[in-house]
Amino acid sequence: MVKKKTATPAFTAELLAEFKELLLQERSKIERRLKSSTTSLSSTQQAGEEGPDVGSDNFIRDTGLTLMGENSDILAQINDALSRIASGTYGVCFDCGHVIGAGRLRVRPYAQFCIDCKSARETNDGFPSES
Repeated sequence: MVKKKTATPAFTAELLAEFKELLLQERSKIERRLKSSTTSLSSTQQAGEEGPDVGSDNFIRDTGLTLMGENSDILAQINDALSRIASGTYGVCFDCGHVIGAGRLRVRPYAQFCIDCKSARETNDGFPSES
């Protein structure tokens, strides 16, 4: 297996501070969402409850659990991105090793892939490009 060359991000300290702040804000938002979801899921249906609304309650619960899982995944990506900032590897694409553009990181500060590699993964069922 050929090891891909990894670029060294040339982000300024100010830009890294901006990304870190974006990540911390996003983490706070996700943590609030998870707390709210946990509270609402625990009150959706009581044990032994029966009736016509049970199906709706189950649907709401399943949807809530799916969203909680997605939010938990994003939270893990945010924490990983914060670790990469600390280690000096933030902003490097996991697939090709090139620097992820600042514009992409401003929109999705926990991005793990550059636009090209993310697009390739979307057309390849989530797998990296063969090239």
